[in-house]
Amino acid sequence: MKIIVVIIFIVSVSALVGYLFLQRPNVSEEDFTTIYTAQDPQQSSIFDHNNIQIISKNLDIRIEPFAQYKISAIILSKKRYTTRWTSIISPLDFAFGWGEVSIPKNLEHIKVKQTMRWYRYRFDNECAITQKYISEHSSNHHIIPANSNIRKAVLLAKKNDKIVLDGFLVNVSGKYKGGNVSWKSSHTRTDTGNGSCEIMYVTSVKLDTNVYR
Repeated sequence: MKIIVVIIFIVSVSALVGYLFLQRPNVSEEDFTTIYTAQDPQQSSIFDHNNIQIISKNLDIRIEPFAQYKISAIILSKKRYTTRWTSIISPLDFAFGWGEVSIPKNLEHIKVKQTMRWYRYRFDNECAITQKYISEHSSNHHIIPANSNIRKAVLLAKKNDKIVLDGFLVNVSGKYKGGNVSWKSSHTRTDTGNGSCEIMYVTSVKLDTNVYR
């Protein structure tokens, strides 16, 4: 009986190790340059682009890039989503901070919470930066991975990691279960409220010195 239990345990552990190994992204290259989070996200308009079509799970949509986009930031919070049609293409959101919002002594005074594809923050009286500054140097990003390796990489990332994402800001439109759906990205980092989140189609991820594509 003990031998059977030991065998079951070994098989279970081996299966778990194998599963976790399969969930690890493959490193595309190494980049030993420091990730700087002081600068604003880089955005430039594009006018000649190819739309991306996704057909999956009763979903038939078109992803329309409108700007090249790169962000180097600290992850203030990370939230997985599994409900609604948006989670089929975008499994998680990151709340990012950059500039003085990414400085540890300021982060001690800022609390971030994500829910329902939104993020909210609170800060105490000892915070050295203003509400306006925090608002303009933090943002919630809906992440659309370009492939399975990118998906594994963003799921690997965690709160307080410094990260670099390359890709595009996009709008989404199409049909889900026969009904029309749409999802529109913010175009600026200074807006607030409904529609102020960025929808990012991610083609490259850098975590520490590892780059994933």
